[in-house]
Amino acid sequence: WFKGEELLKKTPEEMRKIRGNDISMIFQEPMTSLNPVYTIGEQISEAIVLHQKLDKEKALKKTVEMLKLVSMPSPETRVHEYPHELSGGQRQRAMIAMALSCNPYLLIADEPTTALDVTIQAQILELIKKLKDEIGMSVLMITHDLGVIAEVSDDVVVVYAGKAVEYGDVVTIFKYPRHPYTLG
Repeated sequence: WFKGEELLKKTPEEMRKIRGNDISMIFQEPMTSLNPVYTIGEQISEAIVLHQKLDKEKALKKTVEMLKLVSMPSPETRVHEYPHELSGGQRQRAMIAMALSCNPYLLIADEPTTALDVTIQAQILELIKKLKDEIGMSVLMITHDLGVIAEVSDDVVVVYAGKAVEYGDVVTIFKYPRHPYTLG
């Protein structure tokens, strides 16, 4: 369910309108999520043209704005660079910029700090928290990292063997875990 509607009953066309506009996603590994033959600017602009119906020139301007929003260094230069020319943290920032470019209500972040060093992990998590508050969107964080959960979550659903086995606010889950999987 999303915004009072059952998504499983939506047609592919209806889902296409929801994906990218209302719901966006940051994938686990930005290097495999970004197309190596297109610049970062081309990829983010494509999403903006597709979902926001802006022309290419306006989409490129919005792309630079989005890269600034995610604290990408030298965004005017980065839009012309390819994924392999960016560091892991910069690629993840580009993915976040792309995901946020259409002002989603919900951002799904699938292990957004995997394969990043500890310093960059902290920066990315802080960025997601900051943007969540600034933009007013919800974030669904998928992770196995309890430190990430403690740092960014308000509420937690513990999933074990494909089933939700525990739910509660983050303080209660960590202070009074009930399921053996949560206990560790």
